[in-house]
Amino acid sequence: MNRKKALAVSALMLGLALCMPRAWSHGDGHEGHSSKPPASVTGKPVRPVDAQLVDQDGRKLRLASDALADKIVVVGFVYTNCTDICPMVSQTFAQLQASLAPLMEKKVRLVSMTVDPVRDTPARLKEYSAHFEPKAGWLWLTGDVSNVAQALQSFGIHITRPENHPAQILVGDAKSGRWTRLYDVDRPQQVLAKVDELIAAQRATKSAADEGAGREPCNRAAPQALSTGAKPGCVAQPG
Repeated sequence: MNRKKALAVSALMLGLALCMPRAWSHGDGHEGHSSKPPASVTGKPVRPVDAQLVDQDGRKLRLASDALADKIVVVGFVYTNCTDICPMVSQTFAQLQASLAPLMEKKVRLVSMTVDPVRDTPARLKEYSAHFEPKAGWLWLTGDVSNVAQALQSFGIHITRPENHPAQILVGDAKSGRWTRLYDVDRPQQVLAKVDELIAAQRATKSAADEGAGREPCNRAAPQALSTGAKPGCVAQPG
């Protein structure tokens, strides 16, 4: 990161530090951040829809089929005029990007979803995201107001104003539908632990599927095969 970008990020984080005493209190314009739930709970169900969105480069993407696809996904909710929690979430994502570099885009994708589509145009997201140097595998999404609202609702996020958006990060396996909500948005290690857990689960599922595919069904006419030298892995079929 060059000196200019480092100073820009430092300025964002300084603003965050100045606001932190108020970030979890009522009446500061961020009521969605008012009370801190447990570090990890299942929360509202996550059922991503295929709403059409636009990324920071102006590409049209469908949420479920294009943006999430079959990846392990980390989703954060931000808007570019936010001065407290959002820079923290984005800084956490920058740390995740560095830690997950070998897996980014191949297995893992980061998604920063705006809660303010009126002001957060693709160009605005592009400018703002540059402070955090996103690389391949880190999408910043916006779109039509109705489409963004539909996408947010499918993540279990309901807001009336951008200032009231919840401080949380979702970690999920878009293929299996396993999702976890994390509320300690300044703890990248907690997110990494969930990502590792999901990757391990994917490997276990694939291993079990490969093992099952390698077994041959026993000959129905020879049910005694299992005790008379059948091939290893032969699976008896119901007669």
